[in-house]
Amino acid sequence: MGVMLGYRLFQLLMLPLVGAATSAAAPLPGCRTRCGEVDVPYPFGIGPNCSREGFSLDCNTTTGGHEKLFVFNVEIVNISLPLGQARMLNAISWQCYNVSTNSIDYNTWSLNLTNTPYRFSDDLNKFTAIGCDTSPTSEISKGPTATRADACLCVTTSSCSGIGCCQTTIPKDLAYYEVWFASNFNSSSVWNFSDCSYAVLLEANRFEFLTSYITTTQFWYNNNGTAPLVVDWAIGNETCEVAQRDKTSYACISEHSECLNSSNGPGYLCNCLRGYHGNPYVAQGCQDIDECSDKDQYPCHGICQNLPGSHNCFCPVGTYGDAVNGTCTQTQHQKLPSSAKVAIGKSLFFPP
Repeated sequence: MGVMLGYRLFQLLMLPLVGAATSAAAPLPGCRTRCGEVDVPYPFGIGPNCSREGFSLDCNTTTGGHEKLFVFNVEIVNISLPLGQARMLNAISWQCYNVSTNSIDYNTWSLNLTNTPYRFSDDLNKFTAIGCDTSPTSEISKGPTATRADACLCVTTSSCSGIGCCQTTIPKDLAYYEVWFASNFNSSSVWNFSDCSYAVLLEANRFEFLTSYITTTQFWYNNNGTAPLVVDWAIGNETCEVAQRDKTSYACISEHSECLNSSNGPGYLCNCLRGYHGNPYVAQGCQDIDECSDKDQYPCHGICQNLPGSHNCFCPVGTYGDAVNGTCTQTQHQKLPSSAKVAIGKSLFFPP
């Protein structure tokens, strides 16, 4: 089937991201820190007075009695404080030819994260489209301008490289995207080979294209209608320099913490200093790492001395060299000739 993948699939709109209101209050005692299998560290929280403003999440019990974490109606599967990222499950939009009615059925999706701390990661996500059609048009819009991209030839291949599967990058500071299919989409001529097309913004390195996605509904059903999506998050809409002037709202309140400007839009993040770990958003949240108790990450083949924020690794007394790599050797003045050692041994066991 040498027809072309056709879709005027999506619009990525660049909307201003308003930073979350700044409230440095710590969570109240008794606040939940876990929902199902997901850890929920402050500034995130579940329930009233448990999060920094703008970071409140819901823990819902779904069918089967499993607890799952949500922001709005989007499930969150993990949160990283050091990376300033969260992974969500984004809905897959689809459009299929219905042979019984000779019409098009579809279900499209938009995700609006404006006025929240989140924006889509431009480094880790790609807009991905799968399927076949005859109208080769796609469009990405950012502000008033639009960029058109070539569509894909519908020929089976093992990678998402523009043949049956297309991917495109997204701009920075993006908080809203919408998927739609061209009004002139018509797969009646190819329905017996590929009756559906799919489109979703997803985490690129977690996506593996299978040729069966073109000819079956496997892509949608294998993923339960969703795909992983990474969002960057940040505190407020100020730089570190500006935020640090107001100590009542500044978020990096733990000693041994530092402020880092967001690399994807406005705002900033907090991290523990090198040699410390924990939560920089709560008082005394950054704790010293005991490097001596973790020999796998901090190898020491000698004497290990833990220090605040660092450690020392010495060769044992009477030796010198590199204790980290295990190359400690005996110092020269400690060495004795073999004959001397034998004489000493004899003098110990055979006194005159």
